[in-house]
Amino acid sequence: MSTADQEQPKVVEATPEDGTASSQKSTINAENENTKQNQSMEPQETSKGTSNDTKDPDNGEKNEEAAIDENSNVEAAERKRKHISTDFSDDDLEKEEHNDQSLQPTVENRASKDRDSSATPSSRQELEEKLDRILKKPKVRRTRRDEDDLEQYLDEKILRLKDEMNIAAQLDIDTLNKRIETGDTSLIAMQKVKLLPKVVSVLSKANLADTILDNNLLQSVRIWLEPLPDGSLPSFEIQKSLFAALNDLPVKTEHLKESGLGRVVIFYTKSKRVEAQLARLAEKLIAEWTRPIIGASDNYRDKRIMQLEFDSEKLRKKSVMDSAKNRKKKSKSGEDPTSRGSSVQTLYEQAAARRNRAAAPAQTTTDYKYAPVSNLSAVPTNARAVGVGSTLNNSEMYKRLTSRLNKKHK
Repeated sequence: MSTADQEQPKVVEATPEDGTASSQKSTINAENENTKQNQSMEPQETSKGTSNDTKDPDNGEKNEEAAIDENSNVEAAERKRKHISTDFSDDDLEKEEHNDQSLQPTVENRASKDRDSSATPSSRQELEEKLDRILKKPKVRRTRRDEDDLEQYLDEKILRLKDEMNIAAQLDIDTLNKRIETGDTSLIAMQKVKLLPKVVSVLSKANLADTILDNNLLQSVRIWLEPLPDGSLPSFEIQKSLFAALNDLPVKTEHLKESGLGRVVIFYTKSKRVEAQLARLAEKLIAEWTRPIIGASDNYRDKRIMQLEFDSEKLRKKSVMDSAKNRKKKSKSGEDPTSRGSSVQTLYEQAAARRNRAAAPAQTTTDYKYAPVSNLSAVPTNARAVGVGSTLNNSEMYKRLTSRLNKKHK
């Protein structure tokens, strides 16, 4: 069997891979040429093989196998060359042209994107501004009508709370009256305590301060702070919360007159059943509220101290005369001049006197309305100082200062 017959099925197997008529024709032509070349080469190989076979049969077989291997290598190289030459058929070219046409729009899109990216800064800025306008939410402008509606809503809210506070206070009073009449200790007044968190949340809002004062919510606060029918005070939590809220409100004189809250706060300053902390807070509120009424300033520098002239000699003479008069009166009445009058003694001192025991001195509170006028200028400068600071007269600096002061007084 010749080598051409062995190669023929291999080449035919490669033709279906091409899938085209033109590739089949080219492969058939190439096979014919290869067969002609192989036929021309076969006589030479056979002659060589016969000569070698005559000499050595084993060597002849080896030579034939080597020739077959060489022919197979040549055929493999030629098949590769054929496949390379037949890969690019007419249909493939048409497909490539179609692919090129389909790629043109993508290239144009990329070019347009590049042109957009390389646009001028002004157009880019306009685009960004448009995006910002689209993304940003429009600002809501409040009109006068909206403000009026808001004020009306807040007024209604405060008035509803005021009614709720009055109803809760009345329910607690009714509960306590029923408890006093029936003696049922299971009845507990808890309506104000339940409503307290809502009241505190409203009073603590700074933006509602004017609305609270204008709608006279302080009247309901006064009702809550008033003593109950059985003489007891409201719960400590109610007192503490309401006084803390009052401390933050800008209460004025007209609000106090309209609500009557000032009298209740004064009661808390004088009652002994009130906690010391709340009593101090009540005193602070009274001081702040009464200051504009009396025209006093909260600045200590604006405080004016009234002064009166004071003469120690006159006071000494007056005290001597008063003591002499008291002795004469006591001698006429037959009382011991050294003993004190019973009207002057306190109950504690009277009890100590009955038991013949000493009494501890009572604490006295002094409140001065007038300050004495300074009369240091009347003291003679040539008087010899005695005691602490007496050596200041010997200082030259002190002498210069005193001379300047004397010149100013003159």
